[in-house]
Amino acid sequence: MKVWDFMGEFTHALEERLKSDDERWGDAWRHVPVEGQEDRIFARFRAYYDQWKHGGQPMPWLKIAALAMIAWLRVQRPDVMIEEE
Repeated sequence: MKVWDFMGEFTHALEERLKSDDERWGDAWRHVPVEGQEDRIFARFRAYYDQWKHGGQPMPWLKIAALAMIAWLRVQRPDVMIEEE
């Protein structure tokens, strides 16, 4: 058994998460600049960790995966970004 054996299941769950996020936020992710994204994302990670450690909330792994995908897209595919004037 290998971790990639679960890619189909994971990508399906991630796709559902992204679709849910899209219903709520639309393409707002395309308007956020790549500059500073690591600081913003790690601040979000710290908040998730604090909610898990001190509030008993489960870690939102699909939200974390979605943030990683968006960060990757901002770097790998800058052509999909919408630059604000």
